[in-house]
Amino acid sequence: MKSKRRLKVKSAGKINLYLSVSKNCRADGYHEVKSIMQSINLSDELNFEVIEKENTDTSNNIIITSDNIDIPLDEQNLVHKAAKLILDKYNITNRYIIKINIKKSIPVAAGLAGGSTNAAATLVALNELLNLNLTKEELLGSAGKIGSDVPFCISGGTALAEGRGEIISNLPNLPFYWVVLAKNGKKFGTKEVYKKFDSIGKEKPSIHKELIEEIKNKDFDNFLKRLFNDLEEIGLLEDETITKIKQTAYRLGAIVSQMTGSGPTVFAICDNLKLARKIYDSLKSLTNSVFITHTKSSGQNFASI
Repeated sequence: MKSKRRLKVKSAGKINLYLSVSKNCRADGYHEVKSIMQSINLSDELNFEVIEKENTDTSNNIIITSDNIDIPLDEQNLVHKAAKLILDKYNITNRYIIKINIKKSIPVAAGLAGGSTNAAATLVALNELLNLNLTKEELLGSAGKIGSDVPFCISGGTALAEGRGEIISNLPNLPFYWVVLAKNGKKFGTKEVYKKFDSIGKEKPSIHKELIEEIKNKDFDNFLKRLFNDLEEIGLLEDETITKIKQTAYRLGAIVSQMTGSGPTVFAICDNLKLARKIYDSLKSLTNSVFITHTKSSGQNFASI
């Protein structure tokens, strides 16, 4: 082996403040969505090591390890897909071994984009480690080929996601809010949730344009009061804890509380840390996984450490 290069990165999760979903799939198998997404400070840590090879053997050139037994370490992992895309696209598969260790803090299969933000971090880190000098637009193009949430995770902050989620329009950053996250041990499969939505869900008229105007006009009180998630009704049928978490958060004074993404995680937005801690303490008796975090602005999704 020749030279080694290392980089340690934190990758931030997200919540769906608003999610409007069309009934039934598009021709490509995805649903049309309108979603206002928000970065949060809850983050995973990824350690990258790039080793320049002395031979042209291309076997086992992407090696993933993790402290979490619930994530795949092979081609099923979006991190692996991101690394392979970079190596293949720029014809450097036979030049490098990529080692990636993932330390998980973001719950798995929880609607928080844990896998997607790790994949986005992989694109950003390898761009730096391999001196590719890719623009943000080029990174976004690659991100869209990996997964629907990956482009947002490249951009971060507050943004509108359209199409299957890969078309990103940056929005003005929301003010700083404390966010309490809560979920039980259940894992929701995204495909299964969308399939049930097609069968029994109700598609509401999208109000994303009105919500965007409220953000631009800094009318955050009305904005937060009008949020909804079309997939939440499916989550409520699958997990009664979601209702209990929401009721508790609202009773204690949360500005808004709802399920994020395809669930089952529920977020509660608070305007002060004292309230966030009060809700956090109360939710610990309802579920086995509770976090206090906060919103993040654009450009803060990844941090080298």
